[in-house]
Amino acid sequence: MKEKWRKIKLELHNFKTNARKIFRRGYEDLTMLIYYHDLKNQFQLLIVNANNSLLLEKEITRAEAFRIINTR
Repeated sequence: MKEKWRKIKLELHNFKTNARKIFRRGYEDLTMLIYYHDLKNQFQLLIVNANNSLLLEKEITRAEAFRIINTR
């Protein structure tokens, strides 16, 4: 069951949450995205692989989100 969850496409995540993408950084075959949901005032960190399969989804704080965004 957990394996099926990991194969959910990124487009389905966008449709499900109605969150706004505020950051995207790619490295080799992984991409890190941060989404912000206005109504819930929450940030989500997503890690996806090259074929847009969701590998990790984690709620993060505002401070964590901006720390990631400002790290070079």
